[in-house]
Amino acid sequence: MAFGAVQDINRSVLIARAKRPLLTWLQTLPEPTDTSLEEINRECTAYLVPEYDYETDVPDIIRDASQTVFEMELESWWRDQEDWPDTTDHALFLAWFDVEVHSVVHDLVPGPILFNDL
Repeated sequence: MAFGAVQDINRSVLIARAKRPLLTWLQTLPEPTDTSLEEINRECTAYLVPEYDYETDVPDIIRDASQTVFEMELESWWRDQEDWPDTTDHALFLAWFDVEVHSVVHDLVPGPILFNDL
């Protein structure tokens, strides 16, 4: 694949890496997984979030995205929300995930970005 001209996207990227509490929860489900934390974190989902100019904006970006990211991460493993923890608890989200936010996103692929409905 040939890459086109590099374009910046007016977004930043958030990556949530699972911590031990997520794995512990997965092992207590009615159909527990035998996966490891390393396997869970081998292929993390990247979330586009608003771009920012100052590092002091990052905690607010994480807080604003935490419930949605928490729910999407849990749903990727288990759809029955009755078995989920409180996804509105920001402190719990931070206990379950290490979060990285990066300010620069470059698009190396020529052509338009297409969106899929979830």
